[in-house]
Amino acid sequence: MKKKTLLSLLVVAAMTAGLLVGCGGSSDSDGGSGGGSASTESTEAGAFTMAISYMPDSLQPDTASDDYTSMVRPIYDPLFLDTKDGIVYYLADSLEISDDGLTYKIHLNENANWSDGEPVTVQDILFSFDYAGLSSGGSSSYNTINGQPVQFNAVDDKTLEITLPEPYATYVTTLSNRVLIMPSHAFDNDPTKVDDSGYFNSTDMATSGAYTVSEINDDSIVYKARDDYYRGNPEVETIVLRNTGSGSSRQVAFENGEISYMRVTTKEELDKYSNSDEYNTYSITESRLNYLQVNPNGPNKSVLTDEGRQAIFLALNGQEIVDAAYGSDELATPANSLLTPDQVDYNPDCAGYTQDVEKAKELAESSGLSGTTLTYIYNADRANMEAVATVIQQQLAEIGVNLSIEGLDSTSFFQRFFALTYGSGQENTWDLGTNGWDSERGTSGGQAASYLKNSEAWGFSQETVDLAIQANATTDAEQSKTLWYQLQDQALGEYWEYPLTYTNYVMVSQKNVTGLDASPIVPEFADWLSIKVE
Repeated sequence: MKKKTLLSLLVVAAMTAGLLVGCGGSSDSDGGSGGGSASTESTEAGAFTMAISYMPDSLQPDTASDDYTSMVRPIYDPLFLDTKDGIVYYLADSLEISDDGLTYKIHLNENANWSDGEPVTVQDILFSFDYAGLSSGGSSSYNTINGQPVQFNAVDDKTLEITLPEPYATYVTTLSNRVLIMPSHAFDNDPTKVDDSGYFNSTDMATSGAYTVSEINDDSIVYKARDDYYRGNPEVETIVLRNTGSGSSRQVAFENGEISYMRVTTKEELDKYSNSDEYNTYSITESRLNYLQVNPNGPNKSVLTDEGRQAIFLALNGQEIVDAAYGSDELATPANSLLTPDQVDYNPDCAGYTQDVEKAKELAESSGLSGTTLTYIYNADRANMEAVATVIQQQLAEIGVNLSIEGLDSTSFFQRFFALTYGSGQENTWDLGTNGWDSERGTSGGQAASYLKNSEAWGFSQETVDLAIQANATTDAEQSKTLWYQLQDQALGEYWEYPLTYTNYVMVSQKNVTGLDASPIVPEFADWLSIKVE
């Protein structure tokens, strides 16, 4: 068996086994303490106060959005994290993968326990997987691979053996980035009892992370440090999630000292805070690829031929996009590949695209693209996406292509961009779209693997589909790198997806807050034991 190595650096990511998040009012039903305004604990000495943009309907383990992921990370630990340097363990303390890539054996930390005193067991994992399948109509990324069932065997309370129907490298990513388990004993091991139970709206909910839920108010949530957390005692006793809304209100709250930190996304903000001795500045890689996708099913697909797509990509200038939309390489750098630098098989020498406006004009004319108005959609909830869209609009205007730009909230955007996945029937309503991977790091191709093998949604050729399947099935590290290097070049040569930027996650904190850069995972935070408030 091949045993994944344990890093000394501990980082935490909370990923998913449940559904349910929303923009609601008070979440204090079924045991929530309050219903009033923000707790006075949010201003007590030593408290770490996080800004949230809405009050969630529930604190059920989930990663439906970046904001929600940040909210639940202090109270739910992952099994482990997959990084390009190896596995970092949390609830699990070992992962063994057989040489043929078919058998995964997970062992849980003997000391890992729920905040109500019950041990974390294999049954909790299986219960959470069952719930995920129930919530998605029977099939989930945990229990099926390419339509074939995954087999589970509880060796004992702390050991789970998983047998895959075929080698599938991204299953490590699935277990790492998406699994947040629920306490099966709280529901009598019956996943049908989870929905509408009110359990995750209560301060009595059992948590697996470093904190428990102390208060749920109309505009804040308070977490308290556990004294029985299996990884040690947090330095910060109290975490307050304060609903500040979004936009400038968060900046005002930060400058008034009402929140402990915030993310900065513009050069003006970066310069303002980094040049002040009142604050600390932190920067970590977001491990996210932002990209431009050409829709093979769009209303103007007749002119978005090989020549038409090539015209678009040759008209773009990645460095100009970074300069205009971000203003600093400290916030983002031009991307060259469909993998990120934090993935093992990323090729730093992948050529990417080079701007050639004259060639782009010729191709736009010969393909019939010139003079066409394309519908361009982007996720307005993602930082800098509007500015990126504006720059792309200007660059494509140089070759006679017009863009009708639509900024959408996350829900509306995903319904259109991933129309075939959601079954929304909106796959023919847009031509170009800007999106970003989830934070992509580790030993597999991650989201790139699933995209490149989906020709219907993203346009890639059967040759690329077959190569992506082969790359994701290999268990040999050198062969995997060889295949992925080939795949990165081949996919770019088909002009469906333009890698735009690799972004950095830059944060500014109050001077008395330290340790934020010891949690190199996005969205924040990973290791809650590293954060201190003087």
